[in-house]
Amino acid sequence: MTRPSTHIRFRGRSFPVLALEPDAPIAGWFERLDACLEHSPAFFSRKAIVIDVSRLGLDRDSVSEFVEQLSGRGVRIMGLTGVDPGWACDDLPPILTNGRAIASGEGLAEGGEGAATLTPDERAAFDEIAQTLGGGQAGGTEPGDPAARSAAPLVVETAVRSGQSIFHPDGDVIVIGSVSSGADVIAGGSVHVYGTVRGRVMAGAYGDSRARIFCRRLEAELLAVGGFYMTADEIRDEVRGRAVHARLEDETIEITKLD
Repeated sequence: MTRPSTHIRFRGRSFPVLALEPDAPIAGWFERLDACLEHSPAFFSRKAIVIDVSRLGLDRDSVSEFVEQLSGRGVRIMGLTGVDPGWACDDLPPILTNGRAIASGEGLAEGGEGAATLTPDERAAFDEIAQTLGGGQAGGTEPGDPAARSAAPLVVETAVRSGQSIFHPDGDVIVIGSVSSGADVIAGGSVHVYGTVRGRVMAGAYGDSRARIFCRRLEAELLAVGGFYMTADEIRDEVRGRAVHARLEDETIEITKLD
């Protein structure tokens, strides 16, 4: 007679998440967040969010209060980084350490999941990347350095439907179709949409200020370039509904018509 197993299987896995990096003053940052959520209430819904508070210099009680304010805005936090690991307690999300920028090939597309296992060659490459990142980037490049992002573009040959997220952290995204309201396209490089943008498009997601957004018709809920965003009510009437090119100039998104 076969005895039932008494073992529970555990396996370490790595998944890409969005890291939210608030900066001081906190009141001003919350104002910007509230403006974003007012125009895109579902912006953070169904997303894995990690909060990096390393720039805030908060004590543990203040971090706990900060997390409560985010939770009250519907931002579900799966982890916390940038704090002393000794702060771990029931009042805070799990504290994460040794985070790294996403390596080429680890992005998410349409909510897909990476392979469950790694070959020996893939594991060796993974370990080499982790070791390099642990001691500083080779060649003097930083994780957000545009020079380090040279992956082939991700080509999406269908429309991006509401609720879908396209995430390609190491290069450009090309969408041969439209981006529906409630959909996200996030790229480490530029974004090209050969259709109408009604959802949210973020280029230069890791701080590449040279990234651009191109689309054939602009009706976006939100645009972001290099970490700076523009909501729907900030888009000028003369470029709305037109083929446009968006770029970052002096920390401001500038939109120009292409026709």
